[in-house]
Amino acid sequence: MGLLPEPILKKFFANKIESSRPEWGDYLLEVADTFSTFDGEDLNRELLSERFSVISGRSPYALRDVANFRDEFGAYGTYLGVFHIERIDNSWKIFLSNAAKHFLCSTEPDVESFCRAQLSLFQYPNGAGAVQDNRGIVRMQANVQTDTVRETENGIRVNPLRLLCRVVVALHEISSVALPNVHISYQQVFMLMNDSRVNTTFSPAKSTLVEVLNEYMRITPPGWATNPSYLTNFKRNFHILERTGLFSRERNGLIVRADNLEKVYSYISAISEMTTNFNGFDDCYGSDNIADRIASVVSSSAWGIYFDALTLPMKTLSALSDEIDDTQIVLTGTPIGTIPTTVQVFPAMQSFQSVQPRAFVPSGNIVDPYETLVRREKANREHVRILNMLAASLRLRYNDVFENTFLDLMVNADGQLFIFEIKSNNSRNVLSQIRKGISQLYEYRYRSEMLQATLCIVLQQKPPQDWVIDYLINDRGILVCWLVDDVRLECPHQCHAILAQIGILE
Repeated sequence: MGLLPEPILKKFFANKIESSRPEWGDYLLEVADTFSTFDGEDLNRELLSERFSVISGRSPYALRDVANFRDEFGAYGTYLGVFHIERIDNSWKIFLSNAAKHFLCSTEPDVESFCRAQLSLFQYPNGAGAVQDNRGIVRMQANVQTDTVRETENGIRVNPLRLLCRVVVALHEISSVALPNVHISYQQVFMLMNDSRVNTTFSPAKSTLVEVLNEYMRITPPGWATNPSYLTNFKRNFHILERTGLFSRERNGLIVRADNLEKVYSYISAISEMTTNFNGFDDCYGSDNIADRIASVVSSSAWGIYFDALTLPMKTLSALSDEIDDTQIVLTGTPIGTIPTTVQVFPAMQSFQSVQPRAFVPSGNIVDPYETLVRREKANREHVRILNMLAASLRLRYNDVFENTFLDLMVNADGQLFIFEIKSNNSRNVLSQIRKGISQLYEYRYRSEMLQATLCIVLQQKPPQDWVIDYLINDRGILVCWLVDDVRLECPHQCHAILAQIGILE
């Protein structure tokens, strides 16, 4: 058939997630952290709204006012898969997705890999659009039901991100377009998603995509494709694509992100070959009671269970993520005992900034993988909270506290320098985190040329092994303390006098 008389898919991503601001990555981590505290609990919208209001009021990354934050409650679950709800024993419970736990609530959060993996699963039609009324009954929003019925009646099967990735691969491998020259206009994407040769299969043939794009260059586009209001509405949420690390937006279209093209293209290729789709609507196509069947699917927990990237085959998930194994990092500095021809300057110290966005780390950063690991750890919500609390306590007594790319916190306490390394931890990773902390403190003290500085590890939780504390204090000469509630630190008696004197303990 070809281009439809009127568009069925009028938005690329129908969401209410404002991800265009640079601080959004930190905001997403705060949202995921909040949902993590309700994981497995009964769904209580009033309590959730109250928590969200607190975030909106205190967070430097809040993007919307309190009234609008409730709208994003649904969007972060249905369109990003941060959480989903399930009916269990006559009550609705909220569950943080495994993808959110893995990528957002981990020791080293990775916003880009989360967005890349999750959006590779997003499709039309989808199971989003369920709402809970005052009686606790989950039903389907009327406008969503209308859209989903229309999509199903027209045989729509579109995965937006996969479609874009297949277009890039088709242009590059079939039409021999160099990756830096790939440009996909918003109008082309709008037409592709409303072309029956493309939009009835989640993985349209690459040869078909090339043929259709070549045809678009020869024909006069339909009126709806050039209608400014239609096109503006369609491309409204393209900013979320930049959070995948795959595409950059230009005024009239999309280009492949230019830095580290080889790595970016490997992600694009992996997504283009995916075959995982939501099959909840398979029985709805051609059904006589299509509206009721769709409402039943959307009101269930099927979409939320599907929309979790940790269910993908491990090979696919590994290809989409940007995890870095620190045991494989090759240090580029000269070996000890040689005379270096160039000097690697340790980053200058600067005044600590408590509201600095910390979540964004570019995908495929191969310039300094160790720096990538450090930056990701600093984006951890517990790490941020402890760091801000510690800095605030020290500033009450001293003029300023300092940081750089690697070093968490440094203070000059009446002539004695202190270097602090913050480690979020739990009972499972406490030893590995402490080992990292020890090596980092020694390295940072050496590279910063603060050789007489006192070293201190600040933990989220007390180590369960007594020998670890003894090893740190008596063998390594490193102070240690840990969080006991939202505002207090504790430490072994051997460290108390020193840490109390500088103002971080009572």
